[in-house]
Amino acid sequence: MSVPRAFATSRPALRLVGATSPEPAATVGRDVDPRDFDQVFRRYSPYVARVALRLLGNDSEVDDLVQDVFLEAHRGLARLREVGALGGWLARICVRRATRRLRRRRLLALLSLDTVAERELPFDLAASPEERAEVARLYRKLDRLPVPERVAWLLRHVEGESLEDMVALCSCSKSTVQRRLRSAEARLQQEVMS
Repeated sequence: MSVPRAFATSRPALRLVGATSPEPAATVGRDVDPRDFDQVFRRYSPYVARVALRLLGNDSEVDDLVQDVFLEAHRGLARLREVGALGGWLARICVRRATRRLRRRRLLALLSLDTVAERELPFDLAASPEERAEVARLYRKLDRLPVPERVAWLLRHVEGESLEDMVALCSCSKSTVQRRLRSAEARLQQEVMS
């Protein structure tokens, strides 16, 4: 299953794997002083927002998730041992928090208490109606995946993370990440065939 071209938005800009984008978490902000929380927030909030939007697929939840990530980070920033790990550490917090939100959303949808409106999906502002429909279709399919598989698929195919980085971001083994990816791809392929 390929990632639709219209899979983008102005805040933050989504990209296809391989396209030009902001620096990866591992290299971003090496010049940031972790004791200056304001500087950390300014430098990393666009990156955290980008990851959050891709995982959630819902622009209306991004600001809350970014706030949650930086609240948790503020409490634990003093314990961070390596400044170079700051981006990856924030990304792990974001993935963990997004996973919780996705599970909660799935539970609410199961109980018919919540749905994601199409207008809240991350579209490129210049996307055609057909491209918007393709992104909406992809997110409907992703909504049917188990949350860990959805997160793994998005991190790999939209965010462009390596398997090694995904191990750290998802806090699981490489074989678990690979199993989640295979399962997600098989389920998405099955959806395409049906």
